[in-house]
Amino acid sequence: METNKFVSLVETLLHFQNPIVLWLLLVLPFFCAAGLWLAFSRRRHMVDSYGDPGLIERFVEPVSRWRLVLKSLVFALCLACLIIALARPTRDSGKVEFPVGSMNVMTIVDVSRSMAVPDYKGQLPEPFAAGRRLDMARHLLIEEVAGTIGFNQIGIVTFAGEAFPQAFVTDDMYPLKWVVTRAVNVGLAPGEGSQMAKAFNLAFRMLDLDAKPGGRNVIVLFSDGGNDSPDADMQLVIRELKARKIDLIVVGIGKTSQSPIPVEMLEPGDRRGQNGKYYQVDGEIVTTRLEENNLLLLKNRVGGRYVRVEKASDFKMTDMVSRAHVTYKPGQQELFQWFLGGAFILLVIGLVLPHQLALGKSTPLKGDRS
Repeated sequence: METNKFVSLVETLLHFQNPIVLWLLLVLPFFCAAGLWLAFSRRRHMVDSYGDPGLIERFVEPVSRWRLVLKSLVFALCLACLIIALARPTRDSGKVEFPVGSMNVMTIVDVSRSMAVPDYKGQLPEPFAAGRRLDMARHLLIEEVAGTIGFNQIGIVTFAGEAFPQAFVTDDMYPLKWVVTRAVNVGLAPGEGSQMAKAFNLAFRMLDLDAKPGGRNVIVLFSDGGNDSPDADMQLVIRELKARKIDLIVVGIGKTSQSPIPVEMLEPGDRRGQNGKYYQVDGEIVTTRLEENNLLLLKNRVGGRYVRVEKASDFKMTDMVSRAHVTYKPGQQELFQWFLGGAFILLVIGLVLPHQLALGKSTPLKGDRS
């Protein structure tokens, strides 16, 4: 009964992150016994190899059995401390709690050339002051998505002619914001056009790879509605959204009136061969607008939510997602460093043990001087 109470007390005080490593403790008794046997046999072998044992005994410094036994025990305890350190002992910290979210959010951002139109010029702060459609999407992603559902997980897929995994699902918001500010730009996804279905399929795979199991899955689409995906592919996307029970939020970016694409707003690679002020194909200026019908059709088929963004305040993530749960779990304090320190101290003790120990009446080894 007392043993069970002791075990329960240890389990309450300590937890091990790698408990399987503790099985190595079972070999320590064999290690201790093997160490003693090697020490005794090595000394006898050395004495015998030099000649007459009786003669050599007179010139060999005596070593007590207690020293060898104690040294083996010290090194065994040193290994025990190392094994426990590898098992990563922790204890609950009642003073610290960590917030943990239960939602997995994938954001899909259109980075095709049409997103370079400055429909929001003068509305956004730096570094988004150019006011392109993509600038509004990036601003909302940082301020409304990453900024309001912290401690949940967020990933980013960008798309043009192909989909690109811009940021895998993570709850670390600082590098995510860095990626949005510096790596998400017009034309940086491969290919021509706007293949929305490929972006959704990539988002599904990224959720399968990194999303927390049992959590709520949400996809937020930032787009001006341009979509070159075949209808059959979009039907498969809609079927998958329903089967996975993913909440879809569609954010319409841009104005409904036709606008040309300023060449100066494009990346250097897209400016090659462009001599005019606006982007041209075969000598004709390309115009683009918010194709709202495509986005509303997707929203209606899935039963999602839609918002058209005319100014930044039109989109509030907390209004779109009513159950962004954040729970608090007790923190854990790592204790492995104490066991590593104990192992080092024991190692030093084992190395500096004197050759003779006066622990009662010592029995000299064979080969020791009388």
